[in-house]
Amino acid sequence: MNSTRPDPTQTYLQLRSRIFSLNPTELRLEPSNEAPHIWGVLVEMGYEVGTASLVSLADGTTSLYYSTGGGMLGSADYQALAEASKAFVNQAENHFVHMSPADDFPLPEAGQVRFILLTYSGAYSVEVPEKLLVSGDHPLSPLFERAQQALALLHQLAEKKR
Repeated sequence: MNSTRPDPTQTYLQLRSRIFSLNPTELRLEPSNEAPHIWGVLVEMGYEVGTASLVSLADGTTSLYYSTGGGMLGSADYQALAEASKAFVNQAENHFVHMSPADDFPLPEAGQVRFILLTYSGAYSVEVPEKLLVSGDHPLSPLFERAQQALALLHQLAEKKR
């Protein structure tokens, strides 16, 4: 990690670690026609000030954690966010081929985006420069766009709760 970035908080590291240790069966997540392999997606975006981690599960549960502390929890009960999160997980099924099996998940550097697919048979990951994703010229750009849609709805939910 870049020495100018602050170290992640212990709470963030614990939440992040918990995601990787989740068991989809215990969460009552099962393969579906729309998402036969993937039960969750974690997108980590590296910034100069730290990392933002978006978690979307197949049941519509969505969370956002900041490495500097804090975050937002979105319930699967908020219909628009739940649907966006499910669509994000379903879209990830189309991008499986762009990722490799992984069991090590370093935080992305500033300007990088790491996609981590949580599948019923293990995790898959890839890291891509954010500017390539934003340009629309990368095969994972549509997946990044779905992540941005979920983030926007999560922020709207947070505003409504204030």
